[in-house]
Amino acid sequence: MAAIIVAVVVLSVFDILLGLISVVVGVISSIQAEVWRAHSVSPIWSGGFFILTGILGFACAKRKSAYLILCFTAFSIVSLVTAIVSIQLLRVGLFNHTTDGHTFQKEEKDVEIFVALVAAGTECLICIISAFVSCRVARAAKKELFKRREGTFHVQVLGEKDIHVAFTKVPGDSNRTTDV
Repeated sequence: MAAIIVAVVVLSVFDILLGLISVVVGVISSIQAEVWRAHSVSPIWSGGFFILTGILGFACAKRKSAYLILCFTAFSIVSLVTAIVSIQLLRVGLFNHTTDGHTFQKEEKDVEIFVALVAAGTECLICIISAFVSCRVARAAKKELFKRREGTFHVQVLGEKDIHVAFTKVPGDSNRTTDV
């Protein structure tokens, strides 16, 4: 369980770092842009999703509740979709589009676009890994919850005045039932 939690923390650190890089690159790109275009601001909102995913990863590692694990998994998938959309919008920034319908490659490439593309591509990989690791966290949390239970019981009514209650002890203790 400890190795899985360490993996979640490491992935969350990468989520937050890549998110911060994306936001900074997006802010720089939007300040330098003469005209507002979607590719210049897409790293800002995609970076925001990356940061939220990282924060949820830290919360998931700290309190292994079903709700936080589900939120971390969902935000990992949403961040993956956001990163893919951001990559598509950033690709538009590599070309010039004229009003008469012609498209040609820019002579001077923006470094910010390439940095944002690398950050979004890396985030895609991190999000896929995070989704799988969060499933492992859910499985480990379920096993840990089962181990903490004191045992299960069932009630069997045999007659009007004859009620049978059987307790099953924890698998670590023994596998026999005790009648009360």
